[in-house]
Amino acid sequence: MLATGSQFRVLGTVEWTVDGRPTAIGRRRERLLLGLLLVEIGRPLPMDRLIDLLSDEDERPRPRADLYVDVCRLRASLRQGGGDGSVRLLRSGSTYTLAGDPQLVDLHRFTHLLDRAQRATAPQEVSRLASLALAEWRGAVLDDVASDRIRHGVGASFGELHLTAQLLHVAAEFELGNYWPLAAELARLTEAHPQHEKLLAFRAATLYACGRRADALHVLSSARARMTAQLGLDLTRELKDLQATILRDGPVNPGLFRRGALGAV
Repeated sequence: MLATGSQFRVLGTVEWTVDGRPTAIGRRRERLLLGLLLVEIGRPLPMDRLIDLLSDEDERPRPRADLYVDVCRLRASLRQGGGDGSVRLLRSGSTYTLAGDPQLVDLHRFTHLLDRAQRATAPQEVSRLASLALAEWRGAVLDDVASDRIRHGVGASFGELHLTAQLLHVAAEFELGNYWPLAAELARLTEAHPQHEKLLAFRAATLYACGRRADALHVLSSARARMTAQLGLDLTRELKDLQATILRDGPVNPGLFRRGALGAV
């Protein structure tokens, strides 16, 4: 169904659409200001915090007069863009607040769906909600407008939530026995996170469940060699137990892959 009214994105790129049509926001600084306010929609942001975040890494923080200019330009963009008044930029004392429904913003839809997935119990529902959350994710927070300093300071915790959503989806799909499509998903995830214990366990067990015993053992032996060379560490006890089970063609302990095992999902 086509989205109506204003919708905002801060995952990957800062975007604003009205009735599905892209709307211009202005210069990079106005887009960054809007993105910062959308991340904290409904919550006041101190002016000094905004001034610091809007300053490039090689600049000294800009004075408040420059922030006022940015705010005026952003307000003009919000008026001229044909918005429906669903968000309003308000000032109270030394703070600015973007007032509006958080569900207009992809980031907050993502976190809301992830929270529901974490509270769900049936694996089908966990998989469905985690999939919907992941569909909102198109990249790191403010990725096209923010410096590395800002991305790290503002978006690092959301990157961890993205991995949590991926793990929830994997755990639910494993519990449902959807091994073949899961094997391809886990190949991508372990390439991105080569030392993540739970992902390695899921990948090896999934390959084993698909009848790919040699591939499962290769995943674990490669992980062991990499961890020894790079970190001076060996496989954890859980991964060693899994490796031993696969070597003797035994049944995998299902408790190892329940949500919450091998560390919190």
